[in-house]
Amino acid sequence: MANLIEMTQLSPTMTEGTIVKWIKKEGDAVSPGEVLAEVETDKAVMEMEAYESGVLLKIIEGEGAKLKVGQGLAIIGKPGEDVSELLAKAKTSVSKEIPTAKVEPAPVVSRPVETKQSPVLAQEPKPKEPMAETRGSLRVLASPLAKSIAIEHGVDLHLLIGTGPDGRITKKDVLESLSSKQSGAGSNAFVSAAPKDEVIALGGMRKTIAKRLKDSKLNLPHFYLNADINARKLERFRAELNEFREKNLPETTPKVSVNDIIIKAVASALRLHPKVNASWLEDSIIQYGRVDVGIAVSLDGGLLTPVIRNTDQKSIFQISAEVKDLAKKARERKLKPEEFSNGTFTISNLGMFGISRFTAIINEPESAILAVGAIEDKPVVENEQVVAGKVMSLMLSCDHRVIDGAVGAEFLRTLRALLENPALLSGV
Repeated sequence: MANLIEMTQLSPTMTEGTIVKWIKKEGDAVSPGEVLAEVETDKAVMEMEAYESGVLLKIIEGEGAKLKVGQGLAIIGKPGEDVSELLAKAKTSVSKEIPTAKVEPAPVVSRPVETKQSPVLAQEPKPKEPMAETRGSLRVLASPLAKSIAIEHGVDLHLLIGTGPDGRITKKDVLESLSSKQSGAGSNAFVSAAPKDEVIALGGMRKTIAKRLKDSKLNLPHFYLNADINARKLERFRAELNEFREKNLPETTPKVSVNDIIIKAVASALRLHPKVNASWLEDSIIQYGRVDVGIAVSLDGGLLTPVIRNTDQKSIFQISAEVKDLAKKARERKLKPEEFSNGTFTISNLGMFGISRFTAIINEPESAILAVGAIEDKPVVENEQVVAGKVMSLMLSCDHRVIDGAVGAEFLRTLRALLENPALLSGV
């Protein structure tokens, strides 16, 4: 008996998906577990597997179609089966729930900039204006003589700034433009180089990010704690680890970054301060027994937070290898839901972009996120002497419903101690 194959929920927060590519074609044999299609969810491009065996009799929705979870996209059955009833059912369902289910990826649309500095472009003339010239969606006002001269000399009136009443282009404006072209200078010589607006269609990931961050900022009472770290020993510790790696570990072992050490230090501090490793549950607070640290990774369409499970139980070298593997998968949009969900704490590091310090929005349902800035050359006081130092800024965003100021400060103090004395990480 033929079966209608529906859009599968491929991530916990997925409500709709876009078919990126059909792996199977009509007439192909299908077995449970085989990949039918690649689907873009709110998080990543993922593989949608078959749960039925048989033949792919009909592909209802092609590549580019956007469907809600549970809506039909294909039919699997035995060769020669009548699928007209299932096909009618699927199309009826799609037309009722998603009137525009087949959606080609929206193109980038460009439209001219409209600014107060360019009255000719910004102002719509009165409907009965006799000398308004129309080209596409732009209308320009020009005097009869100005228009005549422009036509004779091939001047595009849409590129000129009118100095007459209501932005009208005058004879003088056109003549100045001609003079500008000959001399290569003039006020109107640069109008053609004006940038244009671009309207960029939102993908599923960007929509989800926007909604989640807005909800988090509105619903969670954020407060922020800042601490500056003397990072001289941290950089030296990183160099020592990589020197040890070169002499004692396989070549395939990745180099350790400062961020890898920060992840280990954060996980160790969370183990010592479980009140920060927690979530709000409306009528209670859950303090997690596990320490699963998420790392914000920037993508073209937004960002993902791959999660390192049981981070506190792993060595810095293990963390380094896992971070690089997860980041690679994230950028290739190949992360599985279990690899980017259910973290207990998140780190966002913009230090590699030269950002000194910033505040981050909490990744719900977590209760805190750490923003990490760049290591900068600054004077510091050591042994009552001002010396050249290395300083890194940490900013902890906290949900005040779960974390009190003193609790967050104690966590940050412990983290600071671990980062300023990283050799301690071998014992925690």
